Amino acid sequence: MFHSLQCLGNFYWLHYLFASLTTHTTALYPIFLKTLIQHGIPPALAAYSLAYTLRLTGIISPYATGPAPVYYGSGYIKGSDYWKLGLIFGIIYFIAYLALGLPILMLIL
Repeated sequence: MFHSLQCLGNFYWLHYLFASLTTHTTALYPIFLKTLIQHGIPPALAAYSLAYTLRLTGIISPYATGPAPVYYGSGYIKGSDYWKLGLIFGIIYFIAYLALGLPILMLIL
């Protein structure tokens, strides 16, 4: 179970290295999906758990999703604050996902 949670965390935080959700998904999703399945996670649960983390990554950086550069470029949030808030809210969202979202997903599937 620890390896599965570590795998989800790695998939989530590696989004810092990608400029879009499409490149992140294309490059990493198949690898992490196969890894989760090999650790004994049911395929549907593995697929959905990775997919749901993608929606949360939009907060972590000014280039994480399509609308993020608009917010960044508007000047309402300073660059350094954007990165700090992205880290803080990224941690909060990921913990909330592990505590609330993942158990609900496990009940549904």
